[in-house]
Amino acid sequence: MVVLRSSVALYVSLAAIAAAAPFADSGGAGTGRPVEPVFLAARTAPHARPPVPDTQLVDGRAVLDAARGAQRVFERTRRRNLPFWNGPTGRCDEIVGRFCIWHDSDPSWNPGPESPHVKVARDELIQLLERTARAAPGEGWIVGQWIRYLVEAGRPEEARTAAGSCAAERWWCLALAAYARHALGDFSGADEVYETALRAMPSEENCRWRDLSHILDGEALDDYEELDCIEREPFETRAWWLADPLLMVPGNERRTEHFSRNVLNRLQRGADSPYGVHWGPDLEELLVRYGWPVRGSRRREPVYSPGRRRPSISGHDPDRSFRFFPPSELISEFTTLEVAWELEPRRPREEYQPHYAVAFDGREQGFDHQLAVFRRGGSALLVGAYEWVSDSLPPETPLRVALVYSPEQGRPEVAVSEGAPRRGVLTTRTRAEPGILGIEALADSAGRAARVRVGRRLWAATDRPALSDIILLEPGVGEAAPGTLEEALRFVRPSTTVRGGDRIGLLWELYGVAERTPLEVEVSLTKPDKGFFRRAAEWLGLAKEDDSTVSLEWREQMGGGSGPASRYLELQIPDLAEGRYVLSASVRLAEGTELTSARVLTVQER
Repeated sequence: MVVLRSSVALYVSLAAIAAAAPFADSGGAGTGRPVEPVFLAARTAPHARPPVPDTQLVDGRAVLDAARGAQRVFERTRRRNLPFWNGPTGRCDEIVGRFCIWHDSDPSWNPGPESPHVKVARDELIQLLERTARAAPGEGWIVGQWIRYLVEAGRPEEARTAAGSCAAERWWCLALAAYARHALGDFSGADEVYETALRAMPSEENCRWRDLSHILDGEALDDYEELDCIEREPFETRAWWLADPLLMVPGNERRTEHFSRNVLNRLQRGADSPYGVHWGPDLEELLVRYGWPVRGSRRREPVYSPGRRRPSISGHDPDRSFRFFPPSELISEFTTLEVAWELEPRRPREEYQPHYAVAFDGREQGFDHQLAVFRRGGSALLVGAYEWVSDSLPPETPLRVALVYSPEQGRPEVAVSEGAPRRGVLTTRTRAEPGILGIEALADSAGRAARVRVGRRLWAATDRPALSDIILLEPGVGEAAPGTLEEALRFVRPSTTVRGGDRIGLLWELYGVAERTPLEVEVSLTKPDKGFFRRAAEWLGLAKEDDSTVSLEWREQMGGGSGPASRYLELQIPDLAEGRYVLSASVRLAEGTELTSARVLTVQER
């Protein structure tokens, strides 16, 4: 057993969880996260609980003391009825204060349902807290604990009702109401109420709740710490904008989760923690970064501290949680978003699992896509094609699929298809300004979500010549070639992955050419620059050479119509080595202006 800066061995495992359910009932296994003492024992007898004043003519301090005593008794009962688990020892992925964090799950451990003793004890505590809250409605700690344990018991609707009886400081009552809304899944309502609570807070408290220091890292953390509280607001606004897990879900559940974790941190002041140890800065940081564990366990062998026995307790988080908060480099430059974001890194700085999805699929997990932007007057026409192939989804699972666009300033624009097929095409129009473009899908009955995102700086309409994105099509066998984008939409490919020998269609639009203008056009498929080791492997015959590319050139006249000029052609992919290639279209005007559009393709061998 390893003792870390404390007289008792404490452990915590990584894998974020929703703040709504600390040690709540859960039948599934989780990852390890220890902390504190316990022996299996029968539930504490009712007479051991402090008496609760049930009249309004009582001293406020006596009511508060009674509530604190009852809360301590419950947490002791919880600890004494935790299942046994002997997780990893002697290794830490990270140390935070007194705590050793590890990231690996133990698939062999299944705690089973929560002890009925704990359920009964929690219900009795809730009844007691309700009585004391009504006896002293101005005691914010008591009403907060009442709401907290109602949420933990899976009764968030009652928690929202209880929040209406709060008569403590206005900002705290608002925060408790928002906490209950977050637990209900009303993220939009929680967002609004938390925003009101932040404005009503004392300035010092406001800065503390907004602080992102625990969940930032790298250059972003360095830049953030150089700013004062007021200067941090634009930074925080952009970070939360990028951190929203699904734009199709109203509200920002990652942001409301952050503030809900702050609610729980405040409630731990003067409370007995599930671990039975003093709630200090280390536990505050871990709560902000990863949330509350969903289950607890204890080791069989005791760990000794002077004068008493303290078995260590582990907290267990969901098997899968996600890093929705953007990596440092994306906060300053979000246009690189698609290639830089990993939702399940090996050692995440922070994590969260929304209640509506236990998995988020991307291209690697079978959610393929193609996104393209076209100009329409002063707006942009967005096209998104997708295909969700997953063994984890039953064939007839109903889907909600959305083409989403979120400008940096303003509300997201969402085009949703209810009961959508596994493969399809969506379109919508939006104003032309920088933002996030993506496709999202949600299978509510299966608890799975999928998303892809790219950062785009959409151009506003001008008189200057420009090219649209290139969009890939499936050639229509026996059908006339599409002359416009609108005709081509039913042929859009749901993927930018191709194989040698595939025949694909390409379409792009030319803007700002007012008359029949002579053009020189070139379409090419090229491999980005190779690294030294790849070139050496080809020279030694250990890797297939991939110098072959497609290059087509021609001259024509385009423009002169009332709208954009469209160009369609078909291309056969040669037998290339696997890898990423750049498909580009270049148009040179008579006066020498050159316009270029490019798309990255992934080539797979046949």
